[in-house]
This record gives sequence, structure tokens and C-alpha cells, in this order.
Amino acid sequence: MSDNMKKNQVKKLRETIPLSMSELARKAGLTPQTISKMEKGLSTRKNSELKVAKALQRSYEEVFPYER
Repeated sequence: MSDNMKKNQVKKLRETIPLSMSELARKAGLTPQTISKMEKGLSTRKNSELKVAKALQRSYEEVFPYER
């Protein structure tokens, strides 16, 4: 898997709740564009990823199971 394409569970967990991208962004204090990047597997800051995991009420490792 290339470094800029990483598999994560953001979209799956977000849709399970369910939340829109905008709602998750608001809960996490991020922009919808950042959520979109995460769901596409593009590189994002670890701090942003931690905020999303918290907003989803999941552990970081559960949402982002890949090695950093």
C-alpha cells in the first residue's frame, strides 16, 4: 500500500452512526474537506485523525488500523 493511500474505517464508522461528512467534521472540529481526504485514504495529520476517532467514540487504532 502506498504511503499516501491508507485504509481506514472513517467512512464505514461514520455511515454506521449515521453522520454526514459535515456533521462528523463539526463534531471533530475539522473541515468537511479533511474528512473527505481521510475517507479517500489520503495523508492527513495525526492530530486530525485523533479528533475524528474521538468524535466517532472509537480508539485511534480501531479507526486507523495501519502502522504510522
